[in-house]
Amino acid sequence: MNTILHSALVAASLLVFAGCAGGGNTNNNGENSDNDGYKSGQMVQINYADYGLDQDFINRYDSLNIADIGDMIQSFPSPVEMAAIIQNMNVPYRTKYLFPKDAAKNFETNFKKALGLGVYCADLGYLNVYNQSRDVIDYLVNIRQLSDQLKIGQFFDFSTLKNIATNSDNLDSLLILSVQSYFNMDAYLRQNDRSNLSALMVTGVWLESLYLACDVYQEKQNKQLKDFIASQKPILANLLGVLVKFIKSDPDYVKLVANLKDLVNAMENITIETIEGEDQHEIVDGQSITTQGEHTEITVSDEQMMQIVKVTQNIRKKIAEQL
Repeated sequence: MNTILHSALVAASLLVFAGCAGGGNTNNNGENSDNDGYKSGQMVQINYADYGLDQDFINRYDSLNIADIGDMIQSFPSPVEMAAIIQNMNVPYRTKYLFPKDAAKNFETNFKKALGLGVYCADLGYLNVYNQSRDVIDYLVNIRQLSDQLKIGQFFDFSTLKNIATNSDNLDSLLILSVQSYFNMDAYLRQNDRSNLSALMVTGVWLESLYLACDVYQEKQNKQLKDFIASQKPILANLLGVLVKFIKSDPDYVKLVANLKDLVNAMENITIETIEGEDQHEIVDGQSITTQGEHTEITVSDEQMMQIVKVTQNIRKKIAEQL
């Protein structure tokens, strides 16, 4: 994968996360924005126990320092990173992994539109890696419609994106242009105190990427993919640290957090350790090769992995029903 492109995509993901640190979804008058599905000046009374949540669980993630999120998620994966791992496994392209492209017309609220927009962006990464230019167009149309409805479509040059998407030789350009669009979109959302939408889009991207990885792992076990899935444990904690900031305002966020709680339990016993060591240098065929001494070791059993796969698939099903 193009290193510059990969770095840009990770940076874009970090920016969206950083946008979530901007606070609640208030407008310039300090009131909740009706555009984002809230009632101005009105707080919704929610019994968390009705959704299987207890206060200890909420406090566990509400105590995370949102200001430090940018530093905490440097390993946040891009959709292309996940898709590239799958492609390198020689797993054929399959449309059954993707979220239905005709589902977007049923997204009624901004909550659903923002979460669905993230899901479609993740699928777009999968489509790009497999050079599926025809399907790329369909997903770009959904992304355009949803972003327009969320009043952020002005940051996407869809005419250019569509032209590039029809030429498989220019898919790197498609991704780079998309990343620039996300930079501009996130800046706008933060400036207008709509960070709740950023949180939902990032959640959609992350969850759909994990779902794609789990579906493939179920069919073909692979250590690299296994480590990728298990390594998402701290990312999940960061996601929840953002989402719990909004659960007092909208029951849809409560449902989303409650769904993700099952994944927290499935990943609970995964251990991720950083092993210290000195870099090793050697000459191979006249070239200097450096092996990093410091590395990460991930411990997760096959039984745990299959439970994670099962739970992720179930959450994705619930999210699809919620959308």
